[in-house]
Amino acid sequence: MMKRVSIIAASLFMITASLLSFGSSASAEGLSLGISANNRAVGTNASMLTSSPLGTLEVGAGLMYNEDRYTIGSGLVSVKSDNLTPGLRYGLGFKYVLGSMKNKAKTERADLSALGFNLGAGYELPATINPFNIPIEVTGDMTLAPESITFDETKGYMDFTVGLRFYLIENAYLTLTHTYIDAEFDTGNSWSRYINETMCGVVLTY
Repeated sequence: MMKRVSIIAASLFMITASLLSFGSSASAEGLSLGISANNRAVGTNASMLTSSPLGTLEVGAGLMYNEDRYTIGSGLVSVKSDNLTPGLRYGLGFKYVLGSMKNKAKTERADLSALGFNLGAGYELPATINPFNIPIEVTGDMTLAPESITFDETKGYMDFTVGLRFYLIENAYLTLTHTYIDAEFDTGNSWSRYINETMCGVVLTY
């Protein structure tokens, strides 16, 4: 329990520091809160969009938890834009991950800590190819942290998420996501761990 609390606290600290940095010139545009799950894992996330001199700034935090495999908290700071193609939004920023993972045999546990480069994108399907009567958005998100920006027992980290958003009502949408995580560790001997999680969830927006 204390480990999970410390992970959440670290993520919230990153968010607070970022908001304070931009607070004098930023105004809130939107807040979202979400939860997703499958039969063995649960994930939660929160994010805020603000206007800043850099453009639209997203500041967020997340937590993924599987009792037998991992606990991963994260904090995200990303600048977003939609000026390339109608319906396409993209973002560039940084993501910090903190937590722990077990090897496949569950005989070893390692501390996870990495600061990664983050790239995200979302594309709303046009009506001509959308088979349903509701807005649907395709999303993708990738974080890469080479060994030079990993810490503790972590020697490399990468995650990649693809998903669909189904906007059923004005202030909420359903999500279907698949996340792949690949991490390398050195706990006296080198080993790696990869995770695949497909989750369904709901996000509320304000």
